[in-house]
Amino acid sequence: MAEPYDVGDILPVDAVPAGTNLMIGGPPMTGKLSLALSLVESGCRREEGALVVSTRDGANRLLSRSEPLANAVSEGRAGVVDCVTRERGEDVRDSQWVRYASSPGDVTEIGIRMAGVFQALDEHDVERVRSGLVSIPTMLMYTEPRRVFRFLHVYTGRVQSAGMLGVSLTELGDQETFERFAPLFDGMVQTRLNDADERELRVVGVESSPTAWVPY
Repeated sequence: MAEPYDVGDILPVDAVPAGTNLMIGGPPMTGKLSLALSLVESGCRREEGALVVSTRDGANRLLSRSEPLANAVSEGRAGVVDCVTRERGEDVRDSQWVRYASSPGDVTEIGIRMAGVFQALDEHDVERVRSGLVSIPTMLMYTEPRRVFRFLHVYTGRVQSAGMLGVSLTELGDQETFERFAPLFDGMVQTRLNDADERELRVVGVESSPTAWVPY
């Protein structure tokens, strides 16, 4: 049985089982994206692999801001699927570890690019992979819920079968959207601002009861 993923430096639980899909959800401006990236970077520092789907920043900007991820890419154990740069009209070509989709809504193309990175990781014998930053709200701005659900069904299934750790992002204000997608995930990291406008999080569904709210 695969070793669990150590997340105790980021979350108020020590570890999550291999094959776990986590949803990070909360109101806007509560740091969901940076939290998801932190979970991926934590693995990069442990010599684990990573696959990041970026729907906000282009690959160059993302890698310039994340030294752990950039180092993992240069060492051949991490890849980025960039859904931003081509949509902005820039002429870029795929490399082994950075691949480009035409927009955050082209879920078929994103899936193909992700499969290519997964294959490259397999060929380099990268067995432990943290995959993150898939943004459900961003995808829903570009395409209908049915297509996003189908994409996430395949993606979360791949995470589970390959023993990876998957992290996706959502907003919690839309109850219908939450109820549609939540069954695809094993647990949730909820984020909020407390009365002092400080960020807090808790983990639900990983252990027998939710954790307490803690600052981050």
